[in-house]
Amino acid sequence: MTREQTVKATLFTILSVLGVSFAYLTYYSYQEYVHPRNVYGSWIEIGTPSYDSDILTLSENGVFRNKRLITTTFQFNGKEINLKTGQGTFTYQIAGTPNSPQLKRVHPDGPVKRFIKHGYEHTVDTGSAGAGKNRRAALSEHFNNKK
Repeated sequence: MTREQTVKATLFTILSVLGVSFAYLTYYSYQEYVHPRNVYGSWIEIGTPSYDSDILTLSENGVFRNKRLITTTFQFNGKEINLKTGQGTFTYQIAGTPNSPQLKRVHPDGPVKRFIKHGYEHTVDTGSAGAGKNRRAALSEHFNNKK
């Protein structure tokens, strides 16, 4: 083997090892990203009165709504959670920020439901019942100031 062939073989080996290492790290990072443990925990509905808020609890044992089991499995692809229950299929999308993790129901269509992860409730205004309460307060103030 000549010196040039040895250098080419060494360079090829180094680049191959680096390529395989990069591919493995990318694959491992993706597996961590889509692991369901990233969404395990209790999620509290926001934008509703506290007495009417749903609490979703996701765990390796299944999904619970208000402490009642609704399904034993769910799929998580890193961006969406899919649940199949007796009432149909539900899809929740990851929303918010790392400092305020939230879920938004995207399927079925209907009133938008948003949930915040337990422990992060202080990052959103949970005391309000949403836009309806704000409209009622504005109308009340408007008509009370007409006197």
